[in-house]
Amino acid sequence: MTTMISDLPYDLLSEILSRVPIKSLPKLKTTCKRWYGLFKDPDFVEKKLGKAASEMVFLMNHEVYSISVEIHGIPKGSWASMGFTGTLTIPEDSDLEIFRIHHCNGLLLCATMDCRLVVWNPCTGQITWIKPRIRYNSDDIYALGCGNNKSSSLDSYKILRCCDDNHEIRESEIYDFSSSSWRGLDGVTANCFIECNGVTLKESAYWYASDEKETPTGKFILRFDFATERFARLCLPLTFRRDRDNKSVVVSVVGEDKLALLQQFDHRVHGLKYSKIKIWMTDTKISEATHLSWSNFLVVDLADDNLPSVTSFLLDEEKRVAVCSDAVCSDPDTEDEDRSRIYIVGEDVDKFVYDDVSTETWPNQPFLVNYIPNLVHIEKDAPIVEVQKKRKRQEARRTWHLTKVVRRV
Repeated sequence: MTTMISDLPYDLLSEILSRVPIKSLPKLKTTCKRWYGLFKDPDFVEKKLGKAASEMVFLMNHEVYSISVEIHGIPKGSWASMGFTGTLTIPEDSDLEIFRIHHCNGLLLCATMDCRLVVWNPCTGQITWIKPRIRYNSDDIYALGCGNNKSSSLDSYKILRCCDDNHEIRESEIYDFSSSSWRGLDGVTANCFIECNGVTLKESAYWYASDEKETPTGKFILRFDFATERFARLCLPLTFRRDRDNKSVVVSVVGEDKLALLQQFDHRVHGLKYSKIKIWMTDTKISEATHLSWSNFLVVDLADDNLPSVTSFLLDEEKRVAVCSDAVCSDPDTEDEDRSRIYIVGEDVDKFVYDDVSTETWPNQPFLVNYIPNLVHIEKDAPIVEVQKKRKRQEARRTWHLTKVVRRV
């Protein structure tokens, strides 16, 4: 007696599909109604996510790419290289120009040059467009988060939109996927200047921010908790140079439970100008901390003419290096063109792995994300059984229409 794969017990089928590479799974979900239901099973999604490997995603020239960065021989005899492993294209609109991305649990929130918002799962290829209550502005601040970090349902996700008024956050609103609508956060506002792109970790989003008055004490980490829908101010590292005119201050996510902070500023050594990079990492898991405790991770001095402002970075804890991106502005005097670059910095490492002409202009700066694939379902496409029913209804209408035409003739 021949056993069909459709006859396999649920547990065995789940185990077999959990061993398939996560990027190949979306091709299988429309095989049959049973498989489609498995892809929406939170237990299966959670099991599969535990085996999913992260990958670097790079926003450049309004497009999103997956990249790989190889680093060997740290600290002595080090060498590094970077390669493009693919172009991530949003379905239905390959010419879409993206200038900002936000990552949370396998979903990307993309802000476009024509002031639209789309939530995209690159793993499954599904998208959903988010309509504004009135309109979006190019200077708005966004964050994608999850009110319940343990949930794999789209209903647990939320979007924070902070309305920018001359770079100061005055009003905030939330898009709730459970109701597919925006609602204002009355009385909830950051009342500060957000100085960099934010990151999401666990149930909160984080930014480097400052008060309206430029004072040393008016600089902090701003947190928005998607569960309580409230802002809070957290401390910077004790060794953070508050008196410096920063070239760049950027936050990043390390693994699944830590934050990192990069500060870049100019200084002189024996009359020579250098750019100093200082990086800190939180000591404890972010979910267990009510106050941030920081440790020094890396301090690097680099020749200033080689390093413009850092736009984003990712840490490699084991090799103790940072993968950074920056955007070099054109110089009419030297006829240099705009460029996007990726480089590796460490105690004994300073190497560019990507340097190419860029078509970018502010605010479309290069941005690195450590992306972890997720099978969370975005209700863009109808279930396969509904698709089949719809096709039958359409065929029935066509048959009825042709019959009616024949009768008239």
